[in-house]
This record gives sequence, structure tokens and C-alpha cells, in this order.
Amino acid sequence: MARKEISDIYCWEINSDDLKVYLASTEKGALRVGLRLKEGPDCVSYFETVYPTGRLVRDEFPNRPLIGAVEAALCDGRASENLTLDISGTPFQRKTWQAITEIPFGQTRTYGEVAEMVGCHGGARAIGQAMNKNPLPLIHP
Repeated sequence: MARKEISDIYCWEINSDDLKVYLASTEKGALRVGLRLKEGPDCVSYFETVYPTGRLVRDEFPNRPLIGAVEAALCDGRASENLTLDISGTPFQRKTWQAITEIPFGQTRTYGEVAEMVGCHGGARAIGQAMNKNPLPLIHP
């Protein structure tokens, strides 16, 4: 799905054990979380390929709500329910991402079970494709 150009993207990174977490937000809200094991590039370099037309600014402050949500998710699996988002996706993708937030912490569901949750019987492959496009993997696990 095409998205109009974003002019300012504020990015930051945090480390948790051997995991490097890249964060991107706009003035509207959380935009994307990227994950990498061990070492990786700085946040601006990481997001350059994702947002080639955006103006990337290394800034912690606009990412503080997202930082808090990610740290909570890493600590006890519960991301903030009040996190403002600035994500785009098809209605089906958004429905899928919302549905997986209902899965209790520590439990898993197959793509087939998630398909049943969203009323897409036999749609495991479609769920897998929606999950592949998930911009906030720790927020929408």
C-alpha cells in the first residue's frame, strides 16, 4: 500500500542483552520497530533503506512512548495499550495486528488459529503475509 512521503522520522535504538531494537516515530506516533541480534548499524543507517525519502533524525524524545512500550514488552510481555500509532496497512493487516494483541502473554497461536480469530477461515497464508508486514513486532507480537 502506498504511503505519502513522511518528512520527519525520529529514530533511536536500545539494546537488551544480545538484541538491538530500532525505533522510529513521527509526531503522530509509533511508526516501526526493527530487531537485530547482536551488533548492527546506527538507527539512521538502519532506517535509510526503509524510508529512503524521509528525513531521518536521531532523537530519543519523540520515541519515549515507544521506548516505554518496547521495554515493557521485553520485560513482561505487555506493551502499552495507550501507545499512539502512525502505521499503515490494509484493513486486513490492521485487523490481524489488532487480533494478535488479544493473545495472552506467554501463549502462542498458529496462523490458522489467528485466521479463525479474524474470520478468515482457511486463511493461514494470508495471516502469514500480514505478519510479514507487521511494522511493530514487539507491540503486535
